[in-house]
Amino acid sequence: MTELAYMTREAWAQGGTLMVPQSAVIRDWLGEPPYVFAASDIRRLREPNSADMEFIDYVAFEKVPRQILGISELRQLAQQSKRFNGAVTVLHPYEQDDCELLRKLVTNDEIERLFVVIWSPSDMVRNWLDGMCARNLDTGSVHDAPDSVQLEAAKCMVDEQYNGLSTGNGKAAVVQLIRAFAEGGYLLEKEPWLKAFFAAGGEFRHAESISKLISEMKKGTRHRVQQRYRLEILSILQGRASAVSADFPG
Repeated sequence: MTELAYMTREAWAQGGTLMVPQSAVIRDWLGEPPYVFAASDIRRLREPNSADMEFIDYVAFEKVPRQILGISELRQLAQQSKRFNGAVTVLHPYEQDDCELLRKLVTNDEIERLFVVIWSPSDMVRNWLDGMCARNLDTGSVHDAPDSVQLEAAKCMVDEQYNGLSTGNGKAAVVQLIRAFAEGGYLLEKEPWLKAFFAAGGEFRHAESISKLISEMKKGTRHRVQQRYRLEILSILQGRASAVSADFPG
């Protein structure tokens, strides 16, 4: 199972005051070099004052052995030995395809350890990492697992991914489930739902659809969708969550 950790760019830099100590924290988690860094666009590393190159030079201090490649090349790196038994640092992944590649590599256990530098705390990749209970190296903490009942609802959403979640039955499922939970006292917020969705195996492009629907619901939009579930769906999912807890205590 892939070990996951992350730190935001802001937490690492803090105006330049924490770059050295935070880099030491990261090196301690990564282990011994050589270090592997993956950037979304290697060409930008050659630009003056490149934020990615600055990070690499601080972490891989004194020019210790390092390998720099594109995020898209990680698939080839893993396939060289079917599983890459080392640590990979990914710099500011943002593009949906890049994030989805990371998700698949982790799902398939093709990398031993993955550390992600997040540009903005609001980036979708942060929701994925929290859903996967990655360690935040800035605080040293690990996010709690998603709410067990929301996780059961998220599994229902994942079951609808094949046709998409922005229209048709997929949209109807998402809207009805989130409405039922809101009426049952759950907060209408993106982060818990996205965290549960990723924990259930959700894909990034469908997570964007859920995020958009929740934003619209918070603004008061009443989506006209076909009824997909019984009115007591929340109680049904609570029962499922209790049954799972009984089967796997602790």
